[in-house]
Amino acid sequence: MTVLIDLGDPRGDDEEPDGGPRLSRTGRRVVALLAVALTGLLACAGSTPAAALPLRRITELAPPVAAPVVFAGGLVLAVDRAVTARELVAVGDADGAVRWRAPLDGRSPEVHEARQVDGLLLVTVLDTAAADEPWSTYALDAATGRRRWHERAYVMGVADRTVVLAGMSAPVDWYGGWDVPTGRPLWRHTLDTSYRLAPYLADGRLAGLVLIEDDGRDRVRLVGVDGVPGAVHELPARTSAVQVVGGLVVAAYERDGRRRVAALRLPALETAWDVAPAFDSRHVYLTECAPLVCASAADEVWLLDPADGTVRWQGRVDGFAPLGPGRVLTGTDERPQAGVLRDTTTGELLLRLDGWTSAGTDGRRLVLTRTKGNRTWFGVVDLAHPARIRLVGVGGITLDRCWLGGAALVCQSLVGLDVYRLAD
Repeated sequence: MTVLIDLGDPRGDDEEPDGGPRLSRTGRRVVALLAVALTGLLACAGSTPAAALPLRRITELAPPVAAPVVFAGGLVLAVDRAVTARELVAVGDADGAVRWRAPLDGRSPEVHEARQVDGLLLVTVLDTAAADEPWSTYALDAATGRRRWHERAYVMGVADRTVVLAGMSAPVDWYGGWDVPTGRPLWRHTLDTSYRLAPYLADGRLAGLVLIEDDGRDRVRLVGVDGVPGAVHELPARTSAVQVVGGLVVAAYERDGRRRVAALRLPALETAWDVAPAFDSRHVYLTECAPLVCASAADEVWLLDPADGTVRWQGRVDGFAPLGPGRVLTGTDERPQAGVLRDTTTGELLLRLDGWTSAGTDGRRLVLTRTKGNRTWFGVVDLAHPARIRLVGVGGITLDRCWLGGAALVCQSLVGLDVYRLAD
């Protein structure tokens, strides 16, 4: 960087022309030293780049590549909805480069989920070509996208080398186990409309399937990953809602005019507890809010201890969303649409998120967006220590649709999908 400073005429006092600056030799030395110092400071300032924000845009996916997206094996996966054919596009989540394209059968409009099992990706897509078979799962080579096998079904879960699939068809619905590397069927059972399935996970892996009978007899049984069904267990009469929550089968029912919640502990399906919180509504919804159980009715939520069903806390909130172990995002009754981060076990208000929209969480951090004009601000909250919202980047307009997968963040823009990389 070049800095020009006028130090006057370099001649001595006797040589100064009339009307010129009258600066002594000592004064000129002082000014010269100041100039050198200023030049050094300006040079240093010019050569030191500003600290880069942790979020950077690495690519844009233009139409006909369309949302939603899913993440697996270091890849961002989306469907290319070309007029003549549909393809699954895999983009590296570190550099935004297209790794491969895999042709899809039918008219798949969107990808539903993906997971990596060793060197294979199990990718489930929605398929509108056949109304009675709306799902397709592809086993693809993670490095090349080459198809290994394909079934018209969706993934219920994976345990070691076995993937459990569930399919729908005009004659009968079904579920069964497939060998992941080869696609060879291992077992299969039919499933009529009076039953539904829910996966039972232990340490994050599929440990079985809870088969819930919905024809008024209120019964459940556990089917092993090997396809062997266990004993039938009765649920309370007049059960209206059943949900697998962690290691529990939780049922909402009515007895003697009161709404109650009962829990059976997996895998034995033995009664764990039966409680009667003061629900104001007849319609109770159950979900997991790790490490607790959430029961919601109208605009109120109860957080139950999974050990004994004790109500840890309750509150009137404008909606809630579990974010991971120990954290839940709620609204506030007194300030509608104002997001609040709470401690799941105590209900303590940890941080207000006014004006920010959740873009997703990986269980460790919550990513937020805030759009104003033609700019979107991105913020991050450390869920372990949620003291503040940390600004991590600025981008273009988003349409309040973002997907987070590890360090990759994809947001719907006005012209396509912006892919960002979020550093720690």
